[in-house]
Amino acid sequence: MRFKYLAIFLILFFSTQLSEAQTTGELLNLLTQKGTITQKEADSIRLEYSKKQQAIESKSDSFPLSIGRLLRLSGYTQVGYQNFQEPTNTNGFAIRRARLDFQGDFSTKWGYRVLIDFVGASGTKGSAQTGGTLLSPTLLDAYISFKAFDFLKITAGQFLVSFSQESLTPDRGLETIDRSQVVSALVARKGDISNGLIDSIGNQTGRDIGIMVNGSLIKIQNHYLMDYYLALLNGAGINTLDNNQYKDIDARLVFHPLPIFDFGFSYYNGFDVFISSPNINQERVRLGTEFALNYNLLSVKGEWIEGKEGNSNPIVHHGWYLQGSYFLWPKHFQGVFRYDTYDPNVAKSKDLETSTYYVFGLNYFFNVWTKIQMEYSLRTEDPSKKNNAYSIQLQLGF
Repeated sequence: MRFKYLAIFLILFFSTQLSEAQTTGELLNLLTQKGTITQKEADSIRLEYSKKQQAIESKSDSFPLSIGRLLRLSGYTQVGYQNFQEPTNTNGFAIRRARLDFQGDFSTKWGYRVLIDFVGASGTKGSAQTGGTLLSPTLLDAYISFKAFDFLKITAGQFLVSFSQESLTPDRGLETIDRSQVVSALVARKGDISNGLIDSIGNQTGRDIGIMVNGSLIKIQNHYLMDYYLALLNGAGINTLDNNQYKDIDARLVFHPLPIFDFGFSYYNGFDVFISSPNINQERVRLGTEFALNYNLLSVKGEWIEGKEGNSNPIVHHGWYLQGSYFLWPKHFQGVFRYDTYDPNVAKSKDLETSTYYVFGLNYFFNVWTKIQMEYSLRTEDPSKKNNAYSIQLQLGF
């Protein structure tokens, strides 16, 4: 029996070198008609062959360099163009990211990652536009991890803060060119410029320095029902020491009741120093909820996040987004829509402060990591200006 299957696989392999007309399916049909194999055996071989071909195609699409398990090197660059309807805004081309990613495993339990961006990002005390220093190249990730069990993994170093599914999505994996307003403002990224809250964690690409424990719990067959994350962080952003005596706490729970559906909750609490009051440690609190549905060619996801800043009469700001995408042509052509709204200060008039974006996008994937994205963002923010924008981005990775 084993010899028969081996012979069949050898025939299938070498058949690719023969006439194009004699496809794998035709060959299996011929063997079935002659009684060499049964129809059930033919269907099983056809399925196995299809899986192997998909695996080969997937590897040909993404080809990280590797030296065994000790080093896996990958990278990508993103070049974009943005055009604003408002003439006072700056239009033009930009290299948004140019990154090299070094990952590896010393054993089945110990691993590491070093991620470098050669475009650069702001250093301590806010964005470069508000006094921070633009550093290039920039060290984004630098951590060591120890996986004792599936339910316990320990990570120490500089890594993504485990808050918000969109913030944790790699830049190369985003379905839209930019992240939502609320994630950009409240999850250790750009900060909230409208409130002058460009603190030391602003524009830090969602990362911080600390130690984290996480894991997966309650396994049913091959499916875990829950993931947890708990981290103790400096709270001062990337590539810098802590700026006060406090440590920040970050916690996240994600439930997987179905293989296609997730929902979760995030919490963050800490202290930081804002540029508007550099000598005072002020409390910073974040609450978030999220969900994601992925079914065949359809993806639907959303988040709601609220933030509070200050020790007395804190500024409260919140926002949410709902995003849907669908592959019109499987693995290649994807349509995206996102409703994205953010209120920077709930104490002020909502009509004057709330900013809403309607984002319409089309993505074309050449392969897993190489794609072109086109977007039109219809924006209702400053009534006196026309802030709509058109963006295009080309990503090339390996």
